[in-house]
Amino acid sequence: MSSTQLDLYAAAALQGLLIGREWDDVEELARESFRIARAMMAERLQQSELPDSGLLETDILAEPLEVLDLALRINKKLRALGIERVRDLTLTTENQVRNTGLGDESVAEIKGALHRHGLALSR
Repeated sequence: MSSTQLDLYAAAALQGLLIGREWDDVEELARESFRIARAMMAERLQQSELPDSGLLETDILAEPLEVLDLALRINKKLRALGIERVRDLTLTTENQVRNTGLGDESVAEIKGALHRHGLALSR
């Protein structure tokens, strides 16, 4: 199972919740972590700017890979993984990308293209 940005936010929320108090009900703790994570993601989408990327393009996630202007060879390898849209790529880990045979330069190109839109590969 790969982690998503929501999972990363939930993990951060979980850490904060654990510092604040002891929890008897772990299911309640998990629900609260994801409630906070969903609120964080909703707020992130409301922000018009990210510190290092200019305007946040909320519609970019639904766009096909071609909007990232990656090399044709990279697009072909990513499509072989079933990645058709930018959203699919953001839900993909660096290891999954590397397992296609893409090397350091290609991975750097992918990361750079995502970064220009305020996005990143999954962790």
